[in-house]
Amino acid sequence: MRRTTTWLAVVLLALSCLLAAPAALADPGSDSAKLREAVTLKNIRKHQAALQAIADANGGTRAAGTPGYDRSVDYVVNRLRDAGYSPQLFPFSFDFFRELAPAVLEQTSPTPTTY
Repeated sequence: MRRTTTWLAVVLLALSCLLAAPAALADPGSDSAKLREAVTLKNIRKHQAALQAIADANGGTRAAGTPGYDRSVDYVVNRLRDAGYSPQLFPFSFDFFRELAPAVLEQTSPTPTTY
């Protein structure tokens, strides 16, 4: 329990520093009007529809490790480039599990039965 509590305290401290840093470093003269104009329900729904179309074209999923994920990454990277950013992709490893066959429910005793 002590290890978990210590870890949680470290994470919360790090988060509070990360959240406070932008406010402390922000240019008081900066104007967020362009950002606020761009983040509209219409634009959010446009990206949401595009990502859903990618999922629909890729077996209904955009999960990591699937072609739908790769197409989603391409979509986001291209939108960021269109907006003037220079996104970088960093590969990483992760555990992944996918059921390759339908689940089977069986009773093994006293009377073996497959449902």
